[in-house]
Amino acid sequence: MTAVSKTHLPIVLIETDRLRRHEEHVPSNADHVRGQIMAAGTWTTPIVVEWKDLIVMDGHHRLSVARQAGLTYVPCILADYHTIQVESRRPDIVVTPDEIRRRAQSGLLYPPKTTRHHIPSDWVACCSVPLSVLGGFMPTMPMAETFATSTPGYEQ
Repeated sequence: MTAVSKTHLPIVLIETDRLRRHEEHVPSNADHVRGQIMAAGTWTTPIVVEWKDLIVMDGHHRLSVARQAGLTYVPCILADYHTIQVESRRPDIVVTPDEIRRRAQSGLLYPPKTTRHHIPSDWVACCSVPLSVLGGFMPTMPMAETFATSTPGYEQ
């Protein structure tokens, strides 16, 4: 039997209006996700965010749901493009971390489901945060400090 190592990453709460999208989302998919989140009454899957520019790597539909629901904060895992690899799902569109940053900053978003971020399979990415907490809780630790002190292999 092969042992599987699991990496438990810190989850931080980030204001929804600080997160930057780099691609559009599919509204019907967001509606499905919204139904699941609202039925549970808790947030169970953190959004994976590039730590420096707060660009959503994985979780555009969840971010849409959070914003529509009026949530102030969402649980996030902070990552970077040294840890997360990205590719295009569309042969006619080139995707690079620099192009993702440019699109996130300019608001010229990729079409839905253009990028595919490869999240390491050993990351444990679950949480259980009541939605009521996400409406007004104030995080106490700065994000960059949390990332720098808690992320294996991270160097500033």
